[in-house]
Amino acid sequence: MPRLFVRVVLSLCVGIVAVLPVHAQFYSERQEIAIFRLSYYGEPLDPVPREQTVVQLGRVFRYERRVEARTSEIFRLAVGAVDEQIRSVFINLGRFDVIGLTQRLDFENVSAFADALRRYREATAEFPEAVLLGQQAFTAEELDRISGGFIVVVPSVSFYNLVQRDNGEYHATIETSFTFLNVENLTTIGQFFVETSGSDRDAVTAMRSAVNGIEPQLVFRIRQMDEFQLRTGILEVNRRRVLLEFGRNMGIQRGDEYAIVVPRVTIHGHQTVEETGLMVIREVREQYSIAELLYASQGPFVGDQLQEVPRMGADITVYGNALVDFAAERGTFVMGLKAVPSRGFFNFRPLVGIEIPFTDTVLGLLFPLNVYLGGEFNQYFGRLKLTPSFGFGIGGGIPFNQSVFGDDYFASHFGGSARLTVNMLINRDTMLFVEGGFARWVGFYDGLVPPEITRFFDGYGGILLGAGITFK
Repeated sequence: MPRLFVRVVLSLCVGIVAVLPVHAQFYSERQEIAIFRLSYYGEPLDPVPREQTVVQLGRVFRYERRVEARTSEIFRLAVGAVDEQIRSVFINLGRFDVIGLTQRLDFENVSAFADALRRYREATAEFPEAVLLGQQAFTAEELDRISGGFIVVVPSVSFYNLVQRDNGEYHATIETSFTFLNVENLTTIGQFFVETSGSDRDAVTAMRSAVNGIEPQLVFRIRQMDEFQLRTGILEVNRRRVLLEFGRNMGIQRGDEYAIVVPRVTIHGHQTVEETGLMVIREVREQYSIAELLYASQGPFVGDQLQEVPRMGADITVYGNALVDFAAERGTFVMGLKAVPSRGFFNFRPLVGIEIPFTDTVLGLLFPLNVYLGGEFNQYFGRLKLTPSFGFGIGGGIPFNQSVFGDDYFASHFGGSARLTVNMLINRDTMLFVEGGFARWVGFYDGLVPPEITRFFDGYGGILLGAGITFK
């Protein structure tokens, strides 16, 4: 009997241990979120007209000529555009059920709004027909709808500026604050600011550029918030291919990264999580996704907990290349900066970059600068990644003296490169790499300009050898 009892107890313990990871999983759910309309402290006033002519003859004839500013009109356009950007961000993230509110609530009135909800819950019968918060009125019916228990977003323009610089170009700056209120317990769970800017010869286009910059920053900041990060689990493991819960139904995209996390208790008794692995999403279906495992200290196993790793959505690479032309017995050193969009892509990714070739131009009339576009194809082997890539673009320089060239950028070359890069992921956020290939930049004026200035426009290139670092 004792032996039978011991066997039963051991079997139960093994069974409990086996199912603990599964039951310990936490799966995110779609959250209801209500978004107020964008508020602002005060509409900027147009400056006094620079020119004003008034001619009046008695009470019969009056002629007035004014040069009007457009600050107020452009500001109203900006407010409407930012409103639409904010709502589209929350909708497109896929993890929210969005409720649009018509009121504009200043973030300084968030505590007053929470207090009004609290009083409404405690004494509905005695609650007045309408509550005025700032310049916005809330009816009891609207408060009843809001107090259902979800998160309220209060966006507000905290700074706006539109100036015309000496060169005639307009520069627009918009700073928007976002306050998040948990209606269930009436606490503020987060607040941050997003500042964007844009420049253009046209004032409206400059403003639009500043507005368009809000989306990527806002998406990143929302995904950074612990309350909104997706948490899911592993459903199936096939070597380095991992099947995980959630797909398009929760806004997962190709290129998103998820960490394998395990709970841990610190020596001081605090509960935390420890990352033991990392994977990248390669395919997205409606209800599930397929990921490529990059590394794991153990496993992965079915039932492991996964947590979203928020990124800005682009890998930034700094590199140095040596271009060796054996036929001409000439070498050129190149420093470069490259950006590769990651969110929404997996194997093939577009890229954009700039390079500074250290040719004789550095000591001449132009500061050399190559601009190129291209693409790369990623092959993953755990931490190791092989990346064939190509790029084509225009070479030239920024004049030290614009009166000589008459342009902000003087094009003098065309060309590109093809390379094979060997990347090694040294930690979650950083890769080191070496690469080889071939690059050639052909001068527009080869053989067409006097020899004494040929050195500024000569073509260059050759066998490419280089190394660099990528920040994810």
